[in-house]
Amino acid sequence: MSTPTAIGFDMGATSTKTGVVRDGKILLRGNVIETRQDGDTEALIDAFIQEIRRLKEWNPEIEAVGVGVPGIINPVEGVVVNLTNVKGWRDIALRSIIMERTGLSGNLENDAKAMAYAEWKHGAGQSVPNVVCVTLGTAVGGALILNGRLYRGAAWVAGEIGQTSIDYRGVDFVYGNKGALEAYVGHRQISARAKEIYAEAGKTLSDEDAHLDRLCKLADEGDELADKVWRDIGTKIGVGLSNVIWLLNPDRIVIGGGVAQAGERLFGYIRQTIRTRCEQTFWEKLDLVPATLGNDAGIIGAAALALDSEFRLR
Repeated sequence: MSTPTAIGFDMGATSTKTGVVRDGKILLRGNVIETRQDGDTEALIDAFIQEIRRLKEWNPEIEAVGVGVPGIINPVEGVVVNLTNVKGWRDIALRSIIMERTGLSGNLENDAKAMAYAEWKHGAGQSVPNVVCVTLGTAVGGALILNGRLYRGAAWVAGEIGQTSIDYRGVDFVYGNKGALEAYVGHRQISARAKEIYAEAGKTLSDEDAHLDRLCKLADEGDELADKVWRDIGTKIGVGLSNVIWLLNPDRIVIGGGVAQAGERLFGYIRQTIRTRCEQTFWEKLDLVPATLGNDAGIIGAAALALDSEFRLR
């Protein structure tokens, strides 16, 4: 009997990546599809269908299609409820459309949850039942694996760690929860905070040096102000994660996304903060680790859930 094989779609605000996946490995990378911003959902769906058919011709053993999307979905009905960053995507029955036009089984999931599932099943979250996954990038996403199952919540939107507050009187943010973690540790916010720290010391930080990779390099070269930036950011992330730890007592926290590329310099400050804000029982056996699947996690997770999800239609 052949190992189950599926297509995974990782839909982003500007592009959609695709691939054929078997047992957590991408066998064949599909075409990158431009995510249309003009609201023409039919044209974009047509492009998805064409790519599915093309990949199916090359891999006849494909039996399912999974799509991870950057927004709110109803996984039971297979409906995209709303994509805030992609115009026109509201109340789209994407799963039914794919199944009717390709004859393949289908599944729909939020992109952060697809990433989390991939890391839990095939990446840094393997072997433990309770995993919190966080993506640190332009935005801050999150997802939960509890007792060996992807936890979605009553309205399928659980795990939005980036929207939890670290200061109830803090920065006003997009959803109204003042002091939301995402308002402090997204890419742009880190660069802005770096410029503030340098200005407070009477120095000017260029736009180029305020990029995350440059801040890492400056810190590695012994720049104390760059190190102060990462201590500041690590503390804020650690405060946000401490709240999650007190609530869920996870076995492991997996951190991915561009900000996580700061590596142990950032992770060390996160761990230090957690240990000062949580009782030892909560952190002494807790693993805090970087994600291992990188930019492939979305494709792999969407494909895995196309085969494993309790909401998959066959």
